[in-house]
Amino acid sequence: MTFSNRLILFSALSLTTLGGCNSEPADNKPDPKAATQQVINEHFQMLNAHDLKGLSTQYEVKAHITTPDFYGVAFGPQGADQIFHESFYLSPDAKYLVDNTIVNDSTAVVEYDVVGLKESHDSPIRYDLRNCSVFKIKNNKIVSEATYSNPKIYHTK
Repeated sequence: MTFSNRLILFSALSLTTLGGCNSEPADNKPDPKAATQQVINEHFQMLNAHDLKGLSTQYEVKAHITTPDFYGVAFGPQGADQIFHESFYLSPDAKYLVDNTIVNDSTAVVEYDVVGLKESHDSPIRYDLRNCSVFKIKNNKIVSEATYSNPKIYHTK
């Protein structure tokens, strides 16, 4: 074996060995933070698509939902259906524009604007609203959502 062949063989073996040392073992566990982020991304995609059925299925059966648009606490998929049905009826072309999200393994805080809301279904008056929602996620389901609005940031159009 010539010197150049030995050098090529040594280089190939070194790269194989070093490459194996630097690789981390495969971790097949799902990343809970990424899973929570995925639930939130899907939630706002469905809000913008006004996908009532899809939104309702995101909620755990006993989920607690509070929002300034609804008096009291709504529960589970049926409560979500009621809240979103009314919102989509009043403002069928409203858009939900997320601009800040803080996510950990089981909680997400989302700041967003809702653009194009109406006071009533036939109202010509439109306004925007600044919201912040706190979601608690477990097993890829929303177990609680609390939405807060800043009524001083209405923008009449």
